[in-house]
Amino acid sequence: MTPLTSQATRRKPTHLSSLRHPSNALIACLSVLAVVTVLNVAFTAYTIITLEDLLPNPRAWTYIGDDFPSELPIDIPPAGLSVETGEGHFSLYDDDEWGTLFPSQGFVSLGPHDRTFHVSLFHQLHCLDVIRVGYLTNRTHAFEHIEHCLRYLRQILLCHADTTLEVDIPQRLEEDGKWYHTANGVGSVHKCKDWTVLRRWVSEHPSLPLDLE
Repeated sequence: MTPLTSQATRRKPTHLSSLRHPSNALIACLSVLAVVTVLNVAFTAYTIITLEDLLPNPRAWTYIGDDFPSELPIDIPPAGLSVETGEGHFSLYDDDEWGTLFPSQGFVSLGPHDRTFHVSLFHQLHCLDVIRVGYLTNRTHAFEHIEHCLRYLRQILLCHADTTLEVDIPQRLEEDGKWYHTANGVGSVHKCKDWTVLRRWVSEHPSLPLDLE
């Protein structure tokens, strides 16, 4: 009996040792899972922070003092403009057709206190019209106004720096018989903002009449 007891005694540690191995493996798996979870959480947090930096951050403007957006806060989709000759429209003498360019003169009211702003597009179109009228009849009686408009449009054209390619049309002048590069821009497609959306928005949000009395 003693040898049997001795064998049983020797087997007991072996049996207990075999039970410890699954527990160690489970702890190891749980540890790996915990590390992976922490890494996933950290990566998710980093991604959210990065996206917040990249995406527009809407804010509430007071429209008091300098606290207002630099542009009209509307989404204007892109559009294509194929340049045409324009013949038959916007004659130098057609005041009515030129007048269609100015819904509510381009002034809008924004913010909780209805602060008035002028949308730049309509300032630019106004300057074109001033130059047209000044060229024809000088009905503006304002040299300074025309000069302002020329300077203003020069800067706006530089600001937009349109890189649209226009096809060269070689032309030989009768005066000297030499060939020169020329381009009229007709048929060139420009990448634009959909001005009809802006016109409609301005028409629907006119500025309030002045009451200074």
